[in-house]
Amino acid sequence: MRFIQNFMAAAFAGATLIIAPQASASLIGVAVDPNDPTTQVGETEVRADLGGAEAIRYFIPLGNDSGIYGVSDNGDFGLTSDTGNGGGTLSMFLAFGPIVSGAEYTLDILFEDLDLDNANDPVGFLESINILSVDGMTSFSGGTITDIASLLVTGDSDTQQLLTLFIGAIVAEPFIIRLDFQASFTGYGRNTPEFLIATLNEVPIPAALPLFLAGIAGLGFAGRGKKAKPQLT
Repeated sequence: MRFIQNFMAAAFAGATLIIAPQASASLIGVAVDPNDPTTQVGETEVRADLGGAEAIRYFIPLGNDSGIYGVSDNGDFGLTSDTGNGGGTLSMFLAFGPIVSGAEYTLDILFEDLDLDNANDPVGFLESINILSVDGMTSFSGGTITDIASLLVTGDSDTQQLLTLFIGAIVAEPFIIRLDFQASFTGYGRNTPEFLIATLNEVPIPAALPLFLAGIAGLGFAGRGKKAKPQLT
């Protein structure tokens, strides 16, 4: 009887923790040199439109040159305005840490002035973004996002767009993602600064779940043992 009571207590405790809200850790992404992830690059700026938070400041090239944010062109690529019709790619590497090894995460990127199709676009102007693994082999966004109608984007024609992605289990420390930006313009113009804040959010997994399952399993075994006990005559 005491065996059953102990397992019932364990199962109840597990169920209580599963129902209770769980805290999750949020990590802020920092722009880094992919060849030296300990070196922060680029520029940040406190943005009132983003709640007074410090955001990464960058320019998507309108020229044909491609490069790494804060690394190429003597560390100036993506930090200054240029002119043209677009065509170049700005690659930005963001590092997050410390990571809870094996935990699952979601990635939220809040953009200010990201001009996707049907959002703050001058006629003939279009920007795009792809969220990749550090080696560029995996697209976390499922491909290049060009339109505000994407299911991954929360927002409309406002200046702020929120992109939410499920990353899954992470074991790398630090965890690094790559953002590829491009812009195209049928006219000829000059680009303006854009801003982003990226956060990696741990998906809460109740620590008592194994205990809860063990309690349920224990009740089952106890019941089977009781049925199998021989009757005395």
